[in-house]
Amino acid sequence: MATTSSPTSHAEVGPGPLGPFTPERPKAPWGLRALAVLLDSAVVAGVAFLATGDPPSLAALPGLGDPAEAGGTGWAAATLLALGALQGYTGMTPGKRVVGVSVVDAGSGRPIGLLGTVLRWLAHVLDSILLVGYLRAAWHPEGRTFADSLLGTVAVHTTTPEPHPWVARARRLRDRSAPGLRWPRRATGAAALVLCAGAAAMSLVPGSASETGSADETLCMVTEPVPLTAMITASRTTSWETRLGISRAVQNTWHLDAGWSDEAPGTTDTDGEPGDLPDGLHAVVLVRSPGGTVPRALPDDGAAPGPASSMPGTVLATARTATSEDVTGWTATTQLLGDGGTVLAECSGVIPPIAAARRVP
Repeated sequence: MATTSSPTSHAEVGPGPLGPFTPERPKAPWGLRALAVLLDSAVVAGVAFLATGDPPSLAALPGLGDPAEAGGTGWAAATLLALGALQGYTGMTPGKRVVGVSVVDAGSGRPIGLLGTVLRWLAHVLDSILLVGYLRAAWHPEGRTFADSLLGTVAVHTTTPEPHPWVARARRLRDRSAPGLRWPRRATGAAALVLCAGAAAMSLVPGSASETGSADETLCMVTEPVPLTAMITASRTTSWETRLGISRAVQNTWHLDAGWSDEAPGTTDTDGEPGDLPDGLHAVVLVRSPGGTVPRALPDDGAAPGPASSMPGTVLATARTATSEDVTGWTATTQLLGDGGTVLAECSGVIPPIAAARRVP
């Protein structure tokens, strides 16, 4: 009598002679896994760029990039969580879908769920040490990183892994209740390809521009110890980045320039002479918020302070400071100092809003 056997799922068979792999689901090549990481990192960076203009790089794996290194921290983290959910329940992120790689449990051949995926991502910290764990997958018999060994996962070369139990249940419910909602696998693959291609293009073809806006100048006239003019000028420089025709501001820098000259409008030569001032004059410019906060200063960019060329008389001293904090409404103070830091004169003014100027490519 002839006998028949019913198809048996991979979960029932378990690891066979090929280990956790089957002829239909072989071990994923290391190069494809690396390419998937690059594509997923481009997706994360693209979302952060569109949202904030400040994307991270190589954020898809710990040790290769830090989502917190840029201003789009929240968006990068949210995108990573969304990618983790996709991988947790389908086995694939967009990058893995494009290259045909799935991450599954070595015993059942099924995706490991969101919690397992997050734990695996955190375990990649071990892989990031000198990159040994990531490279280990290239020579390990089952292509496992340290994270794979800890979580019991493998990467298989397929886009049709055994479905996660929740996904299988949802598919059965859909087939019974709304079969019209089924879509071809090619549509999913095409969507992933378009997403990754767009993200990769945004990462590889950036452009840049800048714009500078200046506020009104603050003037102070001092008659003691001699007639002096102080000038404070505030300006804001915005750096822009353009990707695929989409522009985002990536950095704002506020510059505070101060200068002192030996002439005050409306004074006469008898009011004092420059010789009445001590040698070794220098100036400082200070910025404080209404609450007394001092902004973090940026490194000196080497540019000459702005007011010097437009001041009357002979310029005695200039100063410049810069910060990435918005100092609108803060108080800028410049002091003329002598030897030993003695304050000879002082000028203060409130920094007004700075209108943006036309972008300069």
